[in-house]
Amino acid sequence: MIGTLSRRRNDRRRLERRVRGLPSAVLLLQIATAAGLGPRRAIEVVGGLPIDRGALGTASDDFAAIGGRLGLGADLSSAIIRLEPENSSTGFVRVLDVLRRAELDGVELALHLELLVRDLRRERAVSLDAAAQRLTVSLLFPLVLCILPAFILLAVVPLLLGALSSLPG
Repeated sequence: MIGTLSRRRNDRRRLERRVRGLPSAVLLLQIATAAGLGPRRAIEVVGGLPIDRGALGTASDDFAAIGGRLGLGADLSSAIIRLEPENSSTGFVRVLDVLRRAELDGVELALHLELLVRDLRRERAVSLDAAAQRLTVSLLFPLVLCILPAFILLAVVPLLLGALSSLPG
C-alpha cells in the first residue's frame, strides 16, 4: 500500500513537471521547425537535448522516447500512440496531435505550435493561480494550530496574568 501511494505521488509529480515543461519544449519544437526541420527531425532534436533535470527535462524525455521509437523505424503515428497512454496530460496529447497532423496532412506546423504554446502558457498560468489559492487554504491549518496559540501564549496570557495580579485580594 505504501509503495502504491509513493508510486502515485511520483507519477503525479512527474505529470506536474511535464505540464510545467511542456510550453518550453513546444517552443523548442517551434524553433526547430522554423529552422526548416520536419516534425520527425524536430522531435528527435528536442528529445536529444542534454537536459537532465527539471520540468523541461521531463518534457524532453517524452520527446526522446518518441524519437527513440522513430529511430527504430516506427512511423510517427504509431510512436505517438504508444506514448499517449503513459502521458495523460491533455496538453501533451494536443502537441502530439498537431505533430501527427503535420506529418500526415502536411499542416503548417509553425503557426499551430505558436498557438499551442500560447494556450499551454495560459493553462499553466491558470493552474498556478489555482495552486496559489489552494496554498492559502493549506496555510490556514498551521496558522490556527501553531501561530495563533503562540500569539495567545506570548501576548494574551501575560496581559491576563498582569491583570489578575493587580486585582485586590
